[in-house]
Amino acid sequence: MHSKDDIMVDMKTLLDFLKLLRSKQWLKNVFVLAPLIFAFRITDAPSSFAALYAFAAFCLASSAVYVFNDIYDMDVDKRHPRKKFRPIAAGIVSVKVASFFAFFLLVTSLSTAYLIQTTQHLQLIATIVAYLSINVFYTMKGKHVVIVDAFCIAFGFVLRVICGACAIGVHPTPWIITTTFFLSLFLGFGKRRNEILALEADSAHHRPVLEKYNLSFLNHILMSTGTISIISYALYTLDHGIIEKFGTDKLIYTVPFVAYAIFRYTHLLMRNDEGDPTEVIVHDPALLFAAIAWLLSAYGIIYAAKM
Repeated sequence: MHSKDDIMVDMKTLLDFLKLLRSKQWLKNVFVLAPLIFAFRITDAPSSFAALYAFAAFCLASSAVYVFNDIYDMDVDKRHPRKKFRPIAAGIVSVKVASFFAFFLLVTSLSTAYLIQTTQHLQLIATIVAYLSINVFYTMKGKHVVIVDAFCIAFGFVLRVICGACAIGVHPTPWIITTTFFLSLFLGFGKRRNEILALEADSAHHRPVLEKYNLSFLNHILMSTGTISIISYALYTLDHGIIEKFGTDKLIYTVPFVAYAIFRYTHLLMRNDEGDPTEVIVHDPALLFAAIAWLLSAYGIIYAAKM
């Protein structure tokens, strides 16, 4: 028989491991589902299940990366105002136990990917391995190199899209890859801007690469990457192959929702609000509305064209 105290301890241990997963960050992995959405295969059950398995595999892989990052940055995190409460930095979970947990997540991720029935099986697993490799480089070296740090993050999002495409056996269009890359850069540099403002004079101490950035440079980068993201998405909707595939040239009318979302995020950044994309999307109703409105309008246009 377990006593009440034993149960409470077990629950606390479970919660600590759940914190290590950083499940809130799994929202970033919706990019894995992008090919399913852009290929308009949501109503196709096999494709939907394959995409969801790929999403799960990427969630496990990203959590393994977060645990590895927490182990590697343990000493630095102890001096951070928020990160010092993470289980490893706080000494709640030992490095040895965390290492086993990261390995378990890694094996489970690759096993899940292996189970997906797709014609691009090897490519799918290769994208997850590439994602893990880039993030190991990012943790150990890349995040200390100005601009390269944001590029590592952007490549991670591109690999999410490629993984989702491999899962359902399609090839993402060059415009979707371009849009994903520049949108990811836009979000990544936005987060760097927020970190500089949030940590102020202590920013370089917690993340050394911030010393090499300044607000003026980041403001210019945000304007250029945000603009390119909107233009590349607009060109996607005007691409002859896309128009022929869906039988309509009306997808251009979904561009305002994309533009609004980017402008809204920029507005929140300039107000010095939270810059973490995950936090912003979760807590800002206007951005959620733009995302839902884009999805409904795109599907409405495609459905109307096929009637």
